[in-house]
Amino acid sequence: ETGDDLQYRGYDVVDLSEHCIFEEVCYLLLHGDLPNKDQLKSFTNNIISKRSLPESLKVVLETIPKETNPMDVLRTACSFLGNIDPEKSFDNQMHCSERLLGIFPSALNYWYHFSHTGKKISEENDSETIAGHFLHTLHGRKPTETEEKVMNISLILYAEHEFNASTFAARVCAATLSDFYSCVTAAIGTLRGPLHGGANEAVMHMMKEIGKPEKAKAWIENALNKKKVVMGFGHRVYRTGDSRVPTMKHYMFKVAKLLKKEKYTRMYEILEKVMLDRKNI
Repeated sequence: ETGDDLQYRGYDVVDLSEHCIFEEVCYLLLHGDLPNKDQLKSFTNNIISKRSLPESLKVVLETIPKETNPMDVLRTACSFLGNIDPEKSFDNQMHCSERLLGIFPSALNYWYHFSHTGKKISEENDSETIAGHFLHTLHGRKPTETEEKVMNISLILYAEHEFNASTFAARVCAATLSDFYSCVTAAIGTLRGPLHGGANEAVMHMMKEIGKPEKAKAWIENALNKKKVVMGFGHRVYRTGDSRVPTMKHYMFKVAKLLKKEKYTRMYEILEKVMLDRKNI
């Protein structure tokens, strides 16, 4: 990592997000190098073959209440998978990583649809990427090229983060020679917190509380005057700005236009301007 530019194994994360799919970045993080065409095909096929949900896991997912935070659903799915498909030995770590990459979209969206509608969705579809599989199982249709690209970019930009809290938690767990699933379960539990991955969710709650762009300036000035914490601004590591932001911002604006939800981008611009003017953040 150099300055505020995040790198994965020597590659600039923004370059990776523009030119790779998420699977290529997963391969890079797991194996140390970007895959060639044959390696990527084999890796992708392995992940696709591991998407199916065991019946016992479906039963667990069906008992989770619909009010549950999706991060808690992933945490439980990961932990339970460690019971029914255990690591057994460190030689199986690659299988475990591919299994989780394949099954997480299936598990999350199976729970979501069952808990909200009672419908048992199929986790089988012809999407060739994790991003596509997630969106397909969520919406019940093949995603558009733009939707899949944006999902890939988001997954890549959030993929790995050296010694952030969740990665650190996973490393501490791994240092005890615990199993793969325990390490990832610990990481998910840590990522869930509002001072870490949960900050994104907190921003969305803030946006919904503001409601419309016309109220944004007064809302944030009132929050600052009362010395409230405004979520989504500032970073404990990237003091002069996060290099991932311009890419995510560009695609957020693109998606908002596509979905006709541009009120959020207008709110974003107002909040950003006030924070820059008042706090230089």
